[in-house]
Amino acid sequence: MRYAIILLIIFIVIWVGQFSYTLWIRPIDQPTSEILRLEKHFNNKKIIGHIYPVRHGYNHSRVLSVSAFKIEDYPLPFGLVDCATEQEAISRSSPQAGLPNELQPVRNGKVVLDFTLWGDDTISMAQSVKNVFMDYVHEP
Repeated sequence: MRYAIILLIIFIVIWVGQFSYTLWIRPIDQPTSEILRLEKHFNNKKIIGHIYPVRHGYNHSRVLSVSAFKIEDYPLPFGLVDCATEQEAISRSSPQAGLPNELQPVRNGKVVLDFTLWGDDTISMAQSVKNVFMDYVHEP
């Protein structure tokens, strides 16, 4: 019984350490070159704004970086997730229940566009952002 308790305590300490590192200690991943090229693309297509990195808890084997694009004079940013593989991007862009079609996540290559916290009153801007995002040709 004593060994079981010791093993349980070791497991809990390791789990809390991993959780703490992932959420609070690990440095924030900077936007990848693909995300920075997307920022230029949005600005060239008259959706003026800037990218900033977002803290995430994903494994690097799945997600390389998470960024948000803050549109100038617009209250809500949209998310850009640069996935490590096409399969992960496909998985992250799967339809989400309860969201209108215009606010569903979409993927272009290994990058996923996500409208976190956007509502029904933002559909016209979301459609403009989606059109520009899908117009982007990613470099292999």
